[in-house]
Amino acid sequence: MNILLATYWILPHVGGVDTYLRTLKQGLEERGHQVDLLGHHPDMSRVHLLDDKKSVEKKPIHLPVYDILMDYFDREFPLLDHWARYRLIERHVFEMATVMLELNQYDLVHTQDIISTRALSRVIPKHIPHVATIHGMIHDEFVLTGEIDQADSMRWKYSYLEEKLGCSSADATILPTEWLRREFTNRFSVAPEKLTVVPYGLQAEAIAQQTDAIQHIPRSDGKQVIICPARLVPYKGQRYLIEALAKLARVRDDFVCQFAGEGPDRTELEALVGQHNLDHHIEFLGNRSDIFHLLKQASIFVLPSLVENHSLAIMEAQIIGLPIVTTRVGGNAELVSHHHTGLLVEPQNSEELFQALLMLMNNKTLREKLSHDARRWARKYWRHDFMVNRTLEVYEQVRLHKK
Repeated sequence: MNILLATYWILPHVGGVDTYLRTLKQGLEERGHQVDLLGHHPDMSRVHLLDDKKSVEKKPIHLPVYDILMDYFDREFPLLDHWARYRLIERHVFEMATVMLELNQYDLVHTQDIISTRALSRVIPKHIPHVATIHGMIHDEFVLTGEIDQADSMRWKYSYLEEKLGCSSADATILPTEWLRREFTNRFSVAPEKLTVVPYGLQAEAIAQQTDAIQHIPRSDGKQVIICPARLVPYKGQRYLIEALAKLARVRDDFVCQFAGEGPDRTELEALVGQHNLDHHIEFLGNRSDIFHLLKQASIFVLPSLVENHSLAIMEAQIIGLPIVTTRVGGNAELVSHHHTGLLVEPQNSEELFQALLMLMNNKTLREKLSHDARRWARKYWRHDFMVNRTLEVYEQVRLHKK
C-alpha cells in the first residue's frame, strides 16, 4: 500500500508523536509498504511532505479564508471568542493545504491528532480508507494550562466538540490505552465499535543494544541522579516535583535532579527552585539529543504528570532498566505495575512523591528489583512489531469495510 501518515503538528520535532510516526513508518516499510509523512514545517509557514517531496505555503490560503470565516463568525456566532476562531481558521487552512498535496495518490490515510483527523475526513476521497490514532486528550490539557478557565464556557464547548469530532471522524480510531478508550466512550460518547486499543511499541532491541553499550559513570561528587525528561509545561507537574525535592533535601543532600526538556514554564520553575534554595540540587538541561546517555547516568526516573496517555519516556526508561516513579493518571497504570515495575503516586501530591523518592534512595535492593523487573517487562512487550502488526490489522478491517 501507499500510505500517508499525517499530523497537524510540526515534523520533524522532539517528542512522542514524531517517535511514534518514525517507528511506525519503519515497521510498515519493512513489510513492503510505501509511506509518506505529512505535517507542518518547523516554522509553521507551510504544510509539507517530509524528505523535500512537496510543500504548500499557508499564507496565500490563510488571507481569503480568514476574511470569509471572520465575516461568517461575526454574522452567525458573534460570541465565539478569538481563541476558538483561530483554531477553526487554522484547521480550514490546513485542510485546504493538504488537498494541494494530492491525497488521491494514497491507498490509506492515517492521521495522528484531532485536528488533522477532522480536517482530512472532509477532503479525503470517499473510497480511501481513513484511520486515526489519537495520542492524548488536548481538552484536559487546555484546562490545566488555563486556556480554558471556565466549565461550559464557549471555549470549553468548542474544545469538547473539537475533541469529539476528532476522535470520531475517521473510519476507525486507534487509541494507545484503555484509559483513553474509556474517556472517549464515557465522556465524549464516541461509538465504542469505532475504537481499537493498540499500545505503543519501540525499537526495543535497538534501544537495548545501544544503551547496554553506554557505561554508567558515577558522579565525582557521589550524588545520585534523578532524571525527569519532559516538556516544561503545567500538565507535566514539575512544580510538585520541586516541592517534593525541597522535602527530600531536608533529609538527604546526596542527589541532583535533572530536568531534560524545554517549555514555556522554565522561567517560573527556575524561580521556584530559587525560592526553595534548590539551585545545587536541580539542573535545567533544556532539550537534549543525548537522552539515552543521560538516562544511563541516572539512578531514578521520575515523571510527575497531571495528564498522561502512554508515555514513551516511561517506556524508554523501562527498556534501559531505571526504577520509575510516576503518577497514577491516564494510562500510566497500564505501563507501570506498582512495586513491580515502578512506583505510582497520586498526582499533585508532593508528599507522596517525596516519600517514593526517599524510599528508592534509601533502598538499593528495591531500586535493583524495580530496575530488573521493568527491563525484563519492557524488552518483552514494548517491541515495535506488536504495534505495527496490530495497526495493519486495523488497516485491513477498514479496507474490507470500504469495498
